[in-house]
Amino acid sequence: MKIFIDSSVFLKLLLDEPGADRAQEILESVEKGLITGIITPLVLEEVSFKLLFAKTSELIGTANPWRIREALINDEDIRRKAITTLSTFRDYIDYLYSGGLRIEPLLYSDWLSALSFVDKYGLLPADAVHVAVALRSNVNAIASFDSDFRRIKELKAIP
Repeated sequence: MKIFIDSSVFLKLLLDEPGADRAQEILESVEKGLITGIITPLVLEEVSFKLLFAKTSELIGTANPWRIREALINDEDIRRKAITTLSTFRDYIDYLYSGGLRIEPLLYSDWLSALSFVDKYGLLPADAVHVAVALRSNVNAIASFDSDFRRIKELKAIP
């Protein structure tokens, strides 16, 4: 069985948010090769961005995006500490890749297809790209905690 894994699955687990136990079950199935998990570089970017901002926010004590960005640009110590989160995430992706994780490239045709899902379902462009890649990859399910994917008739949303 192949499933597309949305960034929300990684984020639930890595940020220890409600639903982390279900995210862990999904990702453990990928680790063991019981299912093939499909992601794209866009998923990697979404998770990396949120992990970097969450860690920097924790380090400087604010959720203000402008102050977080300023700290990443101007404070080498904060930047170095925050980037360790990305190194840990990279190692986890490498581990999953040795199991059942596959990384699909993004194609121009995916973006073109995504435009129809934005129109048809009111998805945000990144989510629509996920749907387009999933369908191109012959995936019929998407693991996500984002309720927007429940509207997609072409894919089964789990959990």
